[in-house]
Amino acid sequence: MSQTNWEADKMLDVYIYDYLMKRDLQATAKSFQAEAKVSSDPVAIDAPGGFLFEWWSVFWDIFIARTNEKHSDAAASYIEVIFSTSRPMEAIRTRATSAKGSHQHLGGYQQEQ
Repeated sequence: MSQTNWEADKMLDVYIYDYLMKRDLQATAKSFQAEAKVSSDPVAIDAPGGFLFEWWSVFWDIFIARTNEKHSDAAASYIEVIFSTSRPMEAIRTRATSAKGSHQHLGGYQQEQ
């Protein structure tokens, strides 16, 4: 598949086919390939378990780290960084919002409370 003709849905189909082949679901892969008209060209990201499986594993580990104790140290570190950087941004947004709300218009003039 040419990078200049990149289409998200077609790329997803290619990686679904790749995943099915790597899971040894040959009949399903061939059926999907025929129905979705998927090329059998090699994928750009050739991960051992398939790119979709690799992506899903990382996504699930990070997603579950928010609510469950069964996650990797890497996911816990990622969540910690995300939450620690989002708190200062929330504080800035809160201050900016409250500053906007502290002004009143009186007689056509803006007056701070």
